[in-house]
Amino acid sequence: MSSPALRDNLRLALTVAVVNGFATMTGLAFAIYASLAVLSVTVGNYGNTLELGRQRLIGTTIGAIVVFFGYHAWGNLPVLVALPLALLLARLIAGSLRLTVGYTVCCFVVIMGWLLHEQQLDSWIPLRLFWTAFGIIMALLSLRLFWPSRARSQQRQGLLQLLVDLGETLQSTLQQAPQPERRCALTLRLRQLRTSLLGLRDQRLNALRELGPLAQQHPVAQMWELLDHACEALILDLDELRRLPDPQWQAWGLEPQHSAAHAYATAVAKRLLGWQTVLRRSLELQHPPEEPRPQLPLDTLHSPQAEASFAQLTPQQLQIVANRLVFLTRIDHVVESTERRWRALVR
Repeated sequence: MSSPALRDNLRLALTVAVVNGFATMTGLAFAIYASLAVLSVTVGNYGNTLELGRQRLIGTTIGAIVVFFGYHAWGNLPVLVALPLALLLARLIAGSLRLTVGYTVCCFVVIMGWLLHEQQLDSWIPLRLFWTAFGIIMALLSLRLFWPSRARSQQRQGLLQLLVDLGETLQSTLQQAPQPERRCALTLRLRQLRTSLLGLRDQRLNALRELGPLAQQHPVAQMWELLDHACEALILDLDELRRLPDPQWQAWGLEPQHSAAHAYATAVAKRLLGWQTVLRRSLELQHPPEEPRPQLPLDTLHSPQAEASFAQLTPQQLQIVANRLVFLTRIDHVVESTERRWRALVR
Protein backbone atom coordinates (compact mmCIF):
# COMPACT_ATOMS: atom_id res chain seq x y z
CA MET A 1 0.00 0.00 0.00
CA SER A 2 1.71 3.13 -1.25
CA SER A 3 0.02 5.83 0.83
CA PRO A 4 1.22 5.83 4.47
CA ALA A 5 -1.81 7.85 5.60
CA LEU A 6 -4.25 5.41 4.00
CA ARG A 7 -2.33 2.48 5.42
CA ASP A 8 -2.35 3.94 8.95
CA ASN A 9 -6.04 4.82 8.82
CA LEU A 10 -7.00 1.40 7.53
CA ARG A 11 -4.87 -0.30 10.18
CA LEU A 12 -6.54 1.82 12.88
CA ALA A 13 -10.03 0.99 11.58
CA LEU A 14 -9.27 -2.74 11.49
CA THR A 15 -7.84 -2.69 14.99
CA VAL A 16 -10.83 -0.85 16.45
CA ALA A 17 -13.16 -3.27 14.68
CA VAL A 18 -11.32 -6.28 16.13
CA VAL A 19 -11.34 -4.73 19.62
CA ASN A 20 -15.05 -3.94 19.44
CA GLY A 21 -15.79 -7.45 18.20
CA PHE A 22 -13.90 -9.01 21.07
CA ALA A 23 -15.59 -6.68 23.58
CA THR A 24 -19.03 -7.63 22.25
CA MET A 25 -18.21 -11.33 22.59
CA THR A 26 -17.09 -10.98 26.21
CA GLY A 27 -20.09 -8.95 27.31
CA LEU A 28 -18.03 -7.11 29.93
CA ALA A 29 -18.91 -3.55 30.84
CA PHE A 30 -16.94 -0.40 29.99
CA ALA A 31 -15.45 -1.97 26.84
CA ILE A 32 -15.38 1.47 25.23
CA TYR A 33 -12.12 2.16 27.09
CA ALA A 34 -10.34 -0.39 24.90
CA SER A 35 -11.33 1.44 21.72
CA LEU A 36 -10.38 4.77 23.29
CA ALA A 37 -6.96 3.37 24.18
CA VAL A 38 -6.40 2.19 20.60
CA LEU A 39 -7.43 5.55 19.18
CA SER A 40 -5.31 7.54 21.62
CA VAL A 41 -2.01 5.64 21.44
CA THR A 42 -1.81 4.53 17.78
CA VAL A 43 0.43 7.02 15.99
CA GLY A 44 1.76 5.02 13.05
CA ASN A 45 5.04 3.69 14.45
CA TYR A 46 5.88 1.19 17.14
CA GLY A 47 8.22 3.29 19.27
CA ASN A 48 5.91 6.24 19.85
CA THR A 49 2.90 3.96 20.27
CA LEU A 50 4.75 2.01 22.95
CA GLU A 51 5.67 5.22 24.80
CA LEU A 52 2.14 6.62 24.61
CA GLY A 53 0.71 3.29 25.74
CA ARG A 54 3.14 3.11 28.65
CA GLN A 55 2.23 6.61 29.81
CA ARG A 56 -1.49 6.00 29.41
CA LEU A 57 -1.36 2.77 31.40
CA ILE A 58 0.73 4.34 34.17
CA GLY A 59 -1.54 7.39 34.28
CA THR A 60 -4.63 5.20 34.45
CA THR A 61 -3.13 3.13 37.28
CA ILE A 62 -2.17 6.21 39.31
CA GLY A 63 -5.58 7.77 38.78
CA ALA A 64 -7.34 4.56 39.80
CA ILE A 65 -5.30 4.28 43.00
CA VAL A 66 -5.85 7.92 43.91
CA VAL A 67 -9.60 7.86 43.27
CA PHE A 68 -10.05 4.58 45.16
CA PHE A 69 -8.23 5.58 48.33
CA GLY A 70 -9.11 9.26 48.02
CA TYR A 71 -12.82 8.62 47.82
CA HIS A 72 -12.73 6.31 50.84
CA ALA A 73 -10.67 8.84 52.81
CA TRP A 74 -12.34 12.11 51.77
CA GLY A 75 -15.71 10.93 50.54
CA ASN A 76 -17.47 12.63 53.44
CA LEU A 77 -16.05 16.03 52.54
CA PRO A 78 -17.81 18.33 50.08
CA VAL A 79 -16.97 17.58 46.44
CA LEU A 80 -15.52 21.07 45.96
CA VAL A 81 -12.99 20.27 48.66
CA ALA A 82 -12.35 16.56 48.27
CA LEU A 83 -12.02 16.39 44.47
CA PRO A 84 -9.38 19.17 44.25
CA LEU A 85 -7.39 17.39 46.97
CA ALA A 86 -7.49 14.14 45.00
CA LEU A 87 -6.51 15.95 41.79
CA LEU A 88 -3.64 17.67 43.59
CA LEU A 89 -2.37 14.33 44.87
CA ALA A 90 -2.68 12.77 41.40
CA ARG A 91 -0.83 15.69 39.81
CA LEU A 92 1.97 15.45 42.35
CA ILE A 93 2.46 11.73 41.72
CA ALA A 94 2.21 12.04 37.91
CA GLY A 95 4.53 15.05 37.92
CA SER A 96 7.11 13.24 40.03
CA LEU A 97 7.13 10.46 37.42
CA ARG A 98 7.55 13.06 34.65
CA LEU A 99 4.48 11.93 32.77
CA THR A 100 3.21 14.04 29.88
CA VAL A 101 0.29 12.26 28.25
CA GLY A 102 -0.20 10.11 31.33
CA TYR A 103 -0.49 13.26 33.42
CA THR A 104 -3.75 14.23 31.69
CA VAL A 105 -5.07 10.66 31.72
CA CYS A 106 -4.41 10.39 35.45
CA CYS A 107 -6.48 13.47 36.27
CA PHE A 108 -9.24 12.39 33.88
CA VAL A 109 -9.55 9.01 35.63
CA VAL A 110 -9.84 10.71 39.02
CA ILE A 111 -12.62 13.00 37.80
CA MET A 112 -14.54 10.23 36.02
CA GLY A 113 -14.27 7.86 38.94
CA TRP A 114 -15.23 10.44 41.54
CA LEU A 115 -18.21 11.99 39.73
CA LEU A 116 -19.67 9.14 37.64
CA HIS A 117 -18.60 5.83 39.15
CA GLU A 118 -18.24 6.55 42.85
CA GLN A 119 -20.76 3.81 43.70
CA GLN A 120 -19.02 1.14 41.61
CA LEU A 121 -15.33 1.79 42.05
CA ASP A 122 -14.68 -1.84 43.02
CA SER A 123 -15.80 -3.04 39.57
CA TRP A 124 -15.08 0.03 37.43
CA ILE A 125 -11.38 0.32 38.31
CA PRO A 126 -10.37 -3.28 37.40
CA LEU A 127 -12.38 -3.17 34.19
CA ARG A 128 -10.96 0.23 33.26
CA LEU A 129 -7.41 -1.05 33.76
CA PHE A 130 -8.12 -4.28 31.88
CA TRP A 131 -9.66 -2.62 28.83
CA THR A 132 -6.97 0.05 28.71
CA ALA A 133 -4.20 -2.54 28.81
CA PHE A 134 -6.01 -4.67 26.22
CA GLY A 135 -6.42 -1.70 23.87
CA ILE A 136 -2.73 -0.80 24.17
CA ILE A 137 -1.65 -4.39 23.48
CA MET A 138 -3.90 -4.57 20.44
CA ALA A 139 -2.54 -1.25 19.14
CA LEU A 140 1.03 -2.58 19.43
CA LEU A 141 0.12 -5.88 17.80
CA SER A 142 -1.57 -4.10 14.91
CA LEU A 143 1.69 -2.33 14.08
CA ARG A 144 3.42 -5.71 13.82
CA LEU A 145 0.63 -7.59 12.02
CA PHE A 146 -0.92 -5.06 9.62
CA TRP A 147 1.61 -3.53 7.17
CA PRO A 148 4.49 -3.43 9.64
CA SER A 149 7.17 -0.81 9.14
CA ARG A 150 10.43 -2.12 7.66
CA ALA A 151 12.47 1.02 8.35
CA ARG A 152 14.36 -0.43 11.31
CA SER A 153 15.43 -3.66 9.63
CA GLN A 154 16.19 -1.85 6.36
CA GLN A 155 18.48 0.58 8.16
CA ARG A 156 20.43 -2.19 9.84
CA GLN A 157 20.67 -4.37 6.74
CA GLY A 158 21.62 -1.41 4.56
CA LEU A 159 24.50 -0.35 6.82
CA LEU A 160 25.80 -3.91 7.13
CA GLN A 161 25.65 -4.47 3.38
CA LEU A 162 27.46 -1.17 2.83
CA LEU A 163 30.27 -2.32 5.13
CA VAL A 164 30.58 -5.60 3.21
CA ASP A 165 30.70 -3.69 -0.08
CA LEU A 166 33.42 -1.46 1.34
CA GLY A 167 35.44 -4.51 2.39
CA GLU A 168 35.18 -6.00 -1.09
CA THR A 169 36.17 -2.66 -2.61
CA LEU A 170 39.22 -2.49 -0.33
CA GLN A 171 40.21 -6.03 -1.28
CA SER A 172 39.91 -5.44 -5.02
CA THR A 173 41.66 -2.06 -4.83
CA LEU A 174 44.85 -3.50 -3.33
CA GLN A 175 45.21 -6.03 -6.12
CA GLN A 176 47.96 -5.35 -8.59
CA ALA A 177 46.24 -3.47 -11.44
CA PRO A 178 47.17 -0.67 -13.83
CA GLN A 179 46.75 2.65 -12.01
CA PRO A 180 44.43 4.37 -14.57
CA GLU A 181 42.04 1.43 -14.57
CA ARG A 182 42.10 1.22 -10.78
CA ARG A 183 41.36 4.90 -10.34
CA CYS A 184 38.50 4.85 -12.82
CA ALA A 185 36.87 1.80 -11.24
CA LEU A 186 37.42 3.08 -7.70
CA THR A 187 35.98 6.51 -8.54
CA LEU A 188 32.79 4.95 -9.87
CA ARG A 189 32.54 2.54 -6.96
CA LEU A 190 33.03 5.25 -4.33
CA ARG A 191 30.33 7.35 -5.95
CA GLN A 192 27.91 4.44 -5.61
CA LEU A 193 28.92 3.83 -1.99
CA ARG A 194 28.45 7.50 -1.08
CA THR A 195 25.02 7.47 -2.67
CA SER A 196 24.08 4.41 -0.63
CA LEU A 197 25.32 6.02 2.60
CA LEU A 198 23.41 9.24 1.96
CA GLY A 199 20.27 7.25 1.14
CA LEU A 200 20.54 5.36 4.44
CA ARG A 201 20.92 8.62 6.33
CA ASP A 202 17.79 9.98 4.69
CA GLN A 203 15.86 6.85 5.71
CA ARG A 204 17.15 6.87 9.30
CA LEU A 205 14.51 9.28 10.56
CA ASN A 206 11.77 6.71 9.90
CA ALA A 207 13.85 4.03 11.61
CA LEU A 208 14.40 6.26 14.65
CA ARG A 209 10.65 6.77 14.96
CA GLU A 210 10.37 3.01 15.43
CA LEU A 211 12.54 3.30 18.55
CA GLY A 212 10.37 5.93 20.26
CA PRO A 213 10.93 9.49 21.52
CA LEU A 214 14.23 8.59 23.23
CA ALA A 215 15.64 6.95 20.12
CA GLN A 216 18.98 8.75 20.24
CA GLN A 217 19.73 7.06 23.57
CA HIS A 218 18.71 3.61 22.33
CA PRO A 219 21.67 1.19 21.90
CA VAL A 220 20.37 0.15 18.47
CA ALA A 221 20.37 3.78 17.26
CA GLN A 222 23.85 4.27 18.70
CA MET A 223 24.96 1.17 16.82
CA TRP A 224 23.56 2.61 13.60
CA GLU A 225 25.55 5.77 14.24
CA LEU A 226 28.68 3.73 14.94
CA LEU A 227 28.34 1.76 11.70
CA ASP A 228 27.64 5.00 9.83
CA HIS A 229 30.89 6.50 11.13
CA ALA A 230 32.79 3.35 10.16
CA CYS A 231 31.36 3.48 6.63
CA GLU A 232 32.18 7.15 6.27
CA ALA A 233 35.75 6.66 7.52
CA LEU A 234 36.34 3.77 5.11
CA ILE A 235 34.96 5.77 2.17
CA LEU A 236 37.23 8.71 3.01
CA ASP A 237 40.26 6.42 3.33
CA LEU A 238 39.51 4.74 0.01
CA ASP A 239 39.03 8.13 -1.61
CA GLU A 240 42.45 9.20 -0.38
CA LEU A 241 43.96 5.96 -1.68
CA ARG A 242 42.46 6.73 -5.08
CA ARG A 243 44.60 9.88 -5.28
CA LEU A 244 47.85 8.22 -4.23
CA PRO A 245 50.31 6.66 -6.71
CA ASP A 246 50.68 2.89 -6.60
CA PRO A 247 53.93 1.40 -5.32
CA GLN A 248 55.78 -0.61 -7.93
CA TRP A 249 55.94 -3.65 -5.71
CA GLN A 250 57.57 -6.04 -8.14
CA ALA A 251 60.04 -3.54 -9.60
CA TRP A 252 61.10 -2.45 -6.11
CA GLY A 253 61.50 -6.00 -4.81
CA LEU A 254 58.57 -5.75 -2.40
CA GLU A 255 56.38 -8.62 -3.60
CA PRO A 256 56.14 -10.18 -0.08
CA GLN A 257 54.97 -6.88 1.37
CA HIS A 258 52.35 -6.51 -1.35
CA SER A 259 51.11 -10.05 -0.73
CA ALA A 260 50.91 -9.34 3.01
CA ALA A 261 48.97 -6.10 2.40
CA HIS A 262 46.52 -7.86 0.10
CA ALA A 263 46.09 -10.70 2.63
CA TYR A 264 45.33 -8.12 5.32
CA ALA A 265 42.73 -6.44 3.10
CA THR A 266 41.13 -9.84 2.49
CA ALA A 267 41.03 -10.48 6.24
CA VAL A 268 39.41 -7.08 6.84
CA ALA A 269 36.78 -7.83 4.20
CA LYS A 270 36.02 -11.13 5.93
CA ARG A 271 35.85 -9.33 9.26
CA LEU A 272 33.26 -6.90 7.91
CA LEU A 273 31.31 -9.85 6.56
CA GLY A 274 31.52 -11.32 10.06
CA TRP A 275 29.94 -8.13 11.43
CA GLN A 276 27.05 -8.60 9.04
CA THR A 277 26.63 -12.24 10.05
CA VAL A 278 26.56 -11.41 13.76
CA LEU A 279 24.25 -8.40 13.60
CA ARG A 280 21.68 -9.76 11.19
CA ARG A 281 20.79 -12.68 13.47
CA SER A 282 18.58 -10.55 15.71
CA LEU A 283 17.18 -7.04 16.12
CA GLU A 284 18.95 -6.96 19.49
CA LEU A 285 22.64 -6.06 19.73
CA GLN A 286 25.11 -8.92 19.69
CA HIS A 287 28.78 -9.00 20.65
CA PRO A 288 31.42 -8.56 17.91
CA PRO A 289 32.85 -11.71 16.30
CA GLU A 290 34.87 -13.78 18.74
CA GLU A 291 37.64 -14.48 16.23
CA PRO A 292 40.81 -12.40 16.69
CA ARG A 293 40.84 -9.13 14.79
CA PRO A 294 43.13 -9.00 11.69
CA GLN A 295 46.57 -7.66 12.53
CA LEU A 296 48.67 -5.38 10.40
CA PRO A 297 51.52 -7.27 8.66
CA LEU A 298 54.21 -5.10 10.23
CA ASP A 299 56.61 -8.01 10.73
CA THR A 300 57.23 -8.17 6.98
CA LEU A 301 58.80 -4.69 7.15
CA HIS A 302 61.67 -5.89 9.35
CA SER A 303 62.86 -8.84 7.31
CA PRO A 304 66.35 -8.70 5.77
CA GLN A 305 64.78 -8.80 2.31
CA ALA A 306 62.58 -5.77 3.10
CA GLU A 307 65.45 -3.78 4.61
CA ALA A 308 67.62 -4.48 1.57
CA SER A 309 64.84 -3.38 -0.78
CA PHE A 310 64.13 -0.22 1.21
CA ALA A 311 67.82 0.71 1.12
CA GLN A 312 67.70 0.84 -2.69
CA LEU A 313 64.62 3.10 -2.88
CA THR A 314 64.68 6.84 -3.37
CA PRO A 315 63.00 9.16 -0.81
CA GLN A 316 60.05 9.62 -3.18
CA GLN A 317 59.59 5.87 -3.53
CA LEU A 318 59.83 5.41 0.24
CA GLN A 319 57.13 8.05 0.67
CA ILE A 320 54.84 6.14 -1.71
CA VAL A 321 55.32 2.95 0.32
CA ALA A 322 54.82 4.85 3.59
CA ASN A 323 51.56 6.32 2.29
CA ARG A 324 50.26 2.81 1.61
CA LEU A 325 51.24 1.71 5.13
CA VAL A 326 49.50 4.74 6.64
CA PHE A 327 46.37 3.82 4.70
CA LEU A 328 46.42 0.29 6.11
CA THR A 329 46.97 1.71 9.60
CA ARG A 330 43.86 3.88 9.26
CA ILE A 331 41.81 0.89 8.17
CA ASP A 332 43.06 -1.01 11.21
CA HIS A 333 42.13 1.93 13.46
CA VAL A 334 38.59 2.06 12.04
CA VAL A 335 38.04 -1.65 12.68
CA GLU A 336 39.59 -1.54 16.17
CA SER A 337 37.77 1.59 17.38
CA THR A 338 34.43 0.40 15.97
CA GLU A 339 34.64 -2.95 17.75
CA ARG A 340 35.79 -1.31 20.99
CA ARG A 341 32.80 1.05 21.03
CA TRP A 342 30.56 -1.82 19.92
CA ARG A 343 31.56 -3.84 23.00
CA ALA A 344 30.84 -0.83 25.20
CA LEU A 345 27.31 -0.57 23.75
CA VAL A 346 26.58 -4.26 24.38
CA ARG A 347 27.62 -3.94 28.02
